[in-house]
Amino acid sequence: MRARDPKPEILRLEEIVLGIRRGEIRLPSFQRPFVWTRSDMLELLDSIYQGYPVGSILLWHSSERLKSEREIVGFEVSNTTVETYPTDYLLDGQQRLTTLCGSLYWDGSDEKSIWRIFFDLELEEFTYAKKTPPIHYFPMNRLMDTSDFLRQCSALQSTSNPKHLINRAEKLLQAFKNYKIAVVRIGDVSLDEVAPIFERINSTGRKLTMVDLMRAATWKQGFNLTQAIEEIASEVGNMGYGELQDTLILRTLAVASGLGINKEDIDKLRNCSAEQLKSSSEASKIALCRAMQFLRERSGLDDLSFLPYGLQLAHIAEFFRINPSPRSNQLDELGRWFWATSASRYFAGASTGQNSNDLKILIEFANGTREDLCSSTVGTRIDISQLILDNFSLKNASSTTFCLLLKYFSSNQTIFGREFDTAVLRFKERRNFQDITPTNSYYHNKNIAQIINPFRENNPTKSTFQKDTNLLSRNIFDVYMVEAIEKFDFDSAIQRRVGMLTAEVERLTGAQVTFE
Repeated sequence: MRARDPKPEILRLEEIVLGIRRGEIRLPSFQRPFVWTRSDMLELLDSIYQGYPVGSILLWHSSERLKSEREIVGFEVSNTTVETYPTDYLLDGQQRLTTLCGSLYWDGSDEKSIWRIFFDLELEEFTYAKKTPPIHYFPMNRLMDTSDFLRQCSALQSTSNPKHLINRAEKLLQAFKNYKIAVVRIGDVSLDEVAPIFERINSTGRKLTMVDLMRAATWKQGFNLTQAIEEIASEVGNMGYGELQDTLILRTLAVASGLGINKEDIDKLRNCSAEQLKSSSEASKIALCRAMQFLRERSGLDDLSFLPYGLQLAHIAEFFRINPSPRSNQLDELGRWFWATSASRYFAGASTGQNSNDLKILIEFANGTREDLCSSTVGTRIDISQLILDNFSLKNASSTTFCLLLKYFSSNQTIFGREFDTAVLRFKERRNFQDITPTNSYYHNKNIAQIINPFRENNPTKSTFQKDTNLLSRNIFDVYMVEAIEKFDFDSAIQRRVGMLTAEVERLTGAQVTFE
């Protein structure tokens, strides 16, 4: 049977759910996690009670021996069933069937469980309840077992209107016992044939990420993409760098696999063998950790939220994957490249052609066949106009770069001499920075007018600045600027700071810096 010739049938809800619990219908591990909210779950249960359609279920009747989940959101899938093939893999309907399994067969052990769902027999609505629900709240996990159902109904005899409530309970039981769902099976076709079906189904409705779609595209016996991503993210997270985005991990996997650095190249991972993917994921994990350590040492970057562009990390990780023991001059050049690409907003709107060419140059540099990296990509002249004049916002790359420069130069003191815990800057919040210009200044709210000041109890225009030269320079300040601000000559102070920033960027990048 061909995939495009599916076989439909009608099955009782209970039969389908029990099929999952017995391991006859399997949830393949490439499926995305359970993402439904509590309101989504209650709405599904209400639709069944009302007799509304809830959509069909898609199964793949396959001989493929794929890894499947033995636990579905808190309850165990039976291991007693002999694993025979072909078997049914669940392709579409995971959120609905997981909701039904959890709500109808929850063991009641966790009072805070999302499956602690009741049916209010008086109001005829589904709800969640606290530790001791009223007696007219019928627990959904007591519905399908005959003995449990009868005991629950017996308890209703103590109410003022037991017959009415018991009738409601029987109506609830019949609604779920008699409910039927359309099930469509596609035949025993190959992974390559069924993957596009899965991707198309899951590209509609609740939006999936690239990672979700690649779970289907990289089905390999012996390789679990989700697990690989989690391991890489955990490794970086354990180093204290914050959250590493899944798409960036996929990009580094594509690069490590020799496929390219563009988003379009990620799709090519589907063509890699399990061994290739395992090798690339392990190499990427090591390389990403080395890249982050390098950035911490060379730029003060200790939180990924301050990384101007994800492409920078993908490039640097590939460098360390190719060359795990670089020479000191290579590290210096790589540091210059990072600051140059950040200060010039080099990757803003970068084309696929530019990215591919940059990667080619970086590989040559990592292999030692090219000495220069910065000038071959960014060039020998960089314009820092946006770094200076962009409106300050922690959501844009120019402001992020300016903050990173302030973090890199400063130690743990503000220009007022106040000591602060540098850990506060790990929280990328606007209140940790402050504008030194009045609202009527041309430079107000520009990047160049920002200082690190987590305290904010002082008005910078009226405060007594420290005159310590070293302290001021670490905040891209000097005594001349302080004197100008004290005279309310903010334009002169800012112009002075522009000159200081230009000199520092030239020193960090080795390039000629312009401000147009």
